[in-house]
Parts: sequence; C-alpha cells; structure tokens
Amino acid sequence: MFPLEANKSNDIVLSYFNDGKKFPVRGRECSSQQIPAIKSKYANYESFAVATLEDIYTEQDLERSLHYQAKSFASIYLENIDGNLKVHSLPNLAQLSSINQILTDDFDKDGHLDIVIGGNLYNSEVETPRNDAGYGLFLKGNGKGNFTSVPVYNSGFFVPGDVKDMATIKVKGNKYIIAAKNNDFLQFIKVVQ
Repeated sequence: MFPLEANKSNDIVLSYFNDGKKFPVRGRECSSQQIPAIKSKYANYESFAVATLEDIYTEQDLERSLHYQAKSFASIYLENIDGNLKVHSLPNLAQLSSINQILTDDFDKDGHLDIVIGGNLYNSEVETPRNDAGYGLFLKGNGKGNFTSVPVYNSGFFVPGDVKDMATIKVKGNKYIIAAKNNDFLQFIKVVQ
C-alpha cells in the first residue's frame, strides 16, 4: 500500500457500483496524476482496470473518508415555493451536454419567462471525451413552471462551441444575447421583439 497522506491534501476519488463492487471512475492515467504512488502499485493499465476501490485504497482509508452520492446528473432548475425548493428536470434536449450559462427572460414576449442555455466543455482529461453536443437551446416557458425545447430551426438560437458565459445587452435600442466562448470570437444573437 502507498501512503495517501504523504502530501497532507485531500484527494477526490469518484467511483461507481458494478455487481455490488465499487470501481474507480478515473483510469490509471488520471488517478496516478492525482496520487502518483498508484503508478508504482499498478505497473500497467490492465492490473488497474480490474482493481476495485478497496484494492486500490485500504478499507481503513475508505472508512474515514467523506462520502457523497449523486442520484442524478440531470440539468435542472429549482423552483422556490414558500422557502421550499422543488426540483424540475429540464427537457431532454437540454441534457445533451454540460450547461455553463442559463439566461431567463420573456424572450418571445408572450408574458412568460423563457430560458436560453449555452455550454459544452472542450478542455477535459485524457480519459474523458469532451462535451460538445450542445448548440445552445431556447426553452419556451408556459408560465406554470414548464419549459418546452424549441429546435434551432424554429427559434433561430444557435450558439455552438465552447460557450463559457452569456449575457443580454442593449445596443442602440436592440436587445442582444452575447456569448463568450473559449478561444473563439464573441457571438451576438439579436433578440427579435
């Protein structure tokens, strides 16, 4: 076994269950970058690939660790109802990639709040493919807390790329959504009113 406390810092270890056993989510490459001693304990990728979390870390290390469990990775919005938060999953088209910014406004001027989203994540670890399926999305609100995805060919909202932030601005009386992308030009989308 290797000393996990050698650098006196906490390390995050993601795991998943398979047939009742816990396995690390990250492979040998990323795990050994986080904890270099893993590389010497597991000389090759094959030996690491079949190791359970208990094989890699001692039971004592795992017992004294802080544990969190995710029940969903869905993109959601929270509705505040008299101080109680109600979870609403966004429609399926909003689940295609990571979301980095959500703007709310009555974009279609029907009296109900709508949502536009932008995101993706191009820079990722070697073992993690980049999130690049998002092209921005307009979600039409009905005023009752429900949102419907409106495809780009109907909404005109198309924001591809590694979107890191969005904001609304006014230029000479016209409203625009400005999208800032990593290593790319700013994109301006005119909001037709």
